[in-house]
Amino acid sequence: MSAVETSSMRAPRMVATRVRWTQVAPTLLIVCIIAALDRANLSIVQNNQTFLDELGLQGRQASIGLLSTALFLAYGIGAPVWGWLLRYLGVRKVAALSIVIWALTCFWSGLSSSYGSLLASRVVLGLGEAAIYPCSLALIAHWFALKERGRATAFWWIGTMIGPMFMGLIVTFLIVHFGWRLQFYAMGVLALILPLPMLWFLVRDHPAEHPGVNAAEVDLVEAGSLQNNEDAPGRIAKAERKPWYASFRFWLVAAAISASNTMYWGWAIWLPTYLRTARGFSFSLSGYLTFVIYGCAVATILIFGVLSDKIFRRAPLAGSGWFLAGVFLMASVLAPSPAWSIVFSICALCSHEVGISCAEMLMQSVVNEKQMGMAQGARALLQNLIGGASPLLIGLIIQHTGGFIGAFIALSGAVVIAAGCMVTLAVEGF
Repeated sequence: MSAVETSSMRAPRMVATRVRWTQVAPTLLIVCIIAALDRANLSIVQNNQTFLDELGLQGRQASIGLLSTALFLAYGIGAPVWGWLLRYLGVRKVAALSIVIWALTCFWSGLSSSYGSLLASRVVLGLGEAAIYPCSLALIAHWFALKERGRATAFWWIGTMIGPMFMGLIVTFLIVHFGWRLQFYAMGVLALILPLPMLWFLVRDHPAEHPGVNAAEVDLVEAGSLQNNEDAPGRIAKAERKPWYASFRFWLVAAAISASNTMYWGWAIWLPTYLRTARGFSFSLSGYLTFVIYGCAVATILIFGVLSDKIFRRAPLAGSGWFLAGVFLMASVLAPSPAWSIVFSICALCSHEVGISCAEMLMQSVVNEKQMGMAQGARALLQNLIGGASPLLIGLIIQHTGGFIGAFIALSGAVVIAAGCMVTLAVEGF
């Protein structure tokens, strides 16, 4: 053996940097937290009497529901456009532009003096925020090995729960002490000073483009890609080599997420109203209770993100979670006391988050990295066209029935449909 060979054998192996975990994942988390705050804050605002009086919305539940439905429909329309732009501008530029747009619409919302102006601002907010899903999933696909993506997806997905969790504290506090308009201004400022700089300075579209990433981290990510994965989910998708739009597995997951969104947004937007009007909690307490409910969901997502990477079977977890969400949702509206209603509401949301977070992880096994941006733009279109109608639908049901039981039956049915979409994928080993 030559001296060169001996020296080579003794040379220490390069330790991979962890930029994907120390910079990319935290940035995605912060972006999703702020986006969720800006998207869901209306669920608190719509219970403020001053807001209702100034915009003439007292007793107009359908009009209130339309404010959120319009946002989600705009989300659906905008997502494929942003997904298409990813191919030409890249993830970082698209996400930065998105943040600027939605921050400016927060100021617009605060300045609104009429229902029409507020409605228009929510539409533009939806168009701006629509980039979040294709950008987030594209970055996960570019930056993480397939067997890391459960944890990585959980890392950013908990932002969709942390946002509403702190919304119950922050938005309620701001409204009580400063009024409903100032909380919109605060949300706009927050978007500009926190997620935007993080995205621009800490993230690049691909690991090889980042100055802090070494060759070992690049190799680790590439070796763990879907194309190089030999486990069951990756093997099936790799063998087919179909474009995303020709894959029935992609459409099954997209349909499940769409049905799931119907339950989540109908429930989340009307939850504070339900707690206040049907269960007798005060405005402040109903807002603060959302902190507890969503806080439990955050812990659930983190636990199942790790678990799904270990067992690599996400479809059974998703289906079971969604089915239980439907059961607990009905239990919450039929519960004999406010306390039990809160307990079952927590169980319903936690079960739902097992389903949706595992389904988001499942997307990484049915769509390859290069097609992720376009595929998730199309998925977002479907889920928001279907799920986005839910706040308006629930508002109409409440307005015409005078109660929440009919609304909860509709939401429970939607989430059970989501569970049914997972059966075929579970049988295949996903």
